[in-house]
Amino acid sequence: MFSKRPPVWSKFSIKTRLMLFFTLIVICISILSAYILNTAFKYLDIYEDDLVKNASIHNLGTTIAQSNASFENYIMYSNETYLSDFTSAKAEIWNLWSIVWNQNNADLASYFQINAIRYGLNAYFESAERTIFLKGTASEDFTEPLFRARKIYSYIDMYLQNLVSIRLGKVTQLHSEQVGRMNTIKFISFGGVGLIALLFIVFGVLFSESISKPIRLLAKSSSKIAEGELNIGKLLPSSQDEIGILTSTFNTMSKNIHEMVESLKDKAELEKQLMADEVKLLAMNKTVQEAQFLSLQSQINPHFLFNTLNTISRMSLFEQAPKTVRLIESLSNLLRYNLNNQNTVISIDDEIAMLQEYIHIQKTRYGSRLAFSVDCRIDAATIFIPVFTLQPLVENAVKYGIEPMEEGGEIRVGIFESGIDEILITIADTGAGFAPGKTPESAFQSTGIGLKNVQKRLNIYFHGKEKFIIESSPGKGTTISITIPGKSC
Repeated sequence: MFSKRPPVWSKFSIKTRLMLFFTLIVICISILSAYILNTAFKYLDIYEDDLVKNASIHNLGTTIAQSNASFENYIMYSNETYLSDFTSAKAEIWNLWSIVWNQNNADLASYFQINAIRYGLNAYFESAERTIFLKGTASEDFTEPLFRARKIYSYIDMYLQNLVSIRLGKVTQLHSEQVGRMNTIKFISFGGVGLIALLFIVFGVLFSESISKPIRLLAKSSSKIAEGELNIGKLLPSSQDEIGILTSTFNTMSKNIHEMVESLKDKAELEKQLMADEVKLLAMNKTVQEAQFLSLQSQINPHFLFNTLNTISRMSLFEQAPKTVRLIESLSNLLRYNLNNQNTVISIDDEIAMLQEYIHIQKTRYGSRLAFSVDCRIDAATIFIPVFTLQPLVENAVKYGIEPMEEGGEIRVGIFESGIDEILITIADTGAGFAPGKTPESAFQSTGIGLKNVQKRLNIYFHGKEKFIIESSPGKGTTISITIPGKSC
């Protein structure tokens, strides 16, 4: 059984618990990341500022050295290019000095060194320009301002070195201060990561246990039901979340299965009796259908025999040799076919063969007034239909279609594949036809055993899967279309 005092957080759904936990984790990670990034960017700004200050001092020293080199080269070689470089460098030197002044005058030591550089530059440019002037007048007194300029340049270089040393001292001091702070940041970072990992572990254990424990109990109870032990008792839900709903649903399902099995036991004998009765009923229906099939089939022979014998008697009055003999052979074949064939079904191939014998008799009777053709485009030996299916339909076409027409007509039998696993049989004549208002049943009712007989036997044999369509127009003929399954039932 589950605990009767579930924790408060179990009232929330699993999805809500997951969302709350991951929201807390995301907030913690965001705060830690924001702190680390803010500190890192702040230190980056400090180091960048220090780098810019050192670069400004270096650029100032380099430009002053280049300017002094141009001055010395001019004094030595009197090349105007060197003089031009020296003169143009003066404005750049003062611009760089202003940058260094703005960036480094925060402390007193740097202030004195930068001011000393300014005074030194003023004196240096004054002495250098005096030297250049005296050299241009070809005076030998330019050596005094030259030596003075060189000495001042050495002082300026010393002041620059002092300023660089001051900056290096500040960098060293800054580095010492930041090392301690970086250790603090490392401690906070690793501590935060460890805390988040601990939260994940604790939550994972609690969450896994809250789900796996009731699921294990459900699995155990399900196994008992599978083994046939239906009375397993009721499980108490441990929470109001999805697992609790699943437990309540399982209890309901278990109860319903138990009640259903008990109910099935009570109904088993009744269902067995009903099944036995149903089997008997099906057997009886099958027997009735077979009897009905044989009865319908037996109705065909007397009618056809009467018409055939009447035709033979009239032909015997006019001729005595071959035609009469062939006519009698056709009749004999038909009689033998009917008497020897005790089966209810026959292949279309055999049915067509007997139909040809019947047509021979009728053509002997009607002569040129009757034209007949068969177009079979299937393997007729593999498809089976009720015996005497085609002959009654052709007989109807002869009697009600061709016979009333003085000029006679044509009967065409076609057998084709009309679709997937379907066979189409058509019996079309060019005879009298019948009016649209008159039904095929009333039009052929005098046949007695023809159209209705065939329809009923096809329906019984193919279990209602056949299609029987009659189309007719007065003076244009009648077409009977029969669609049957492509495989025998």
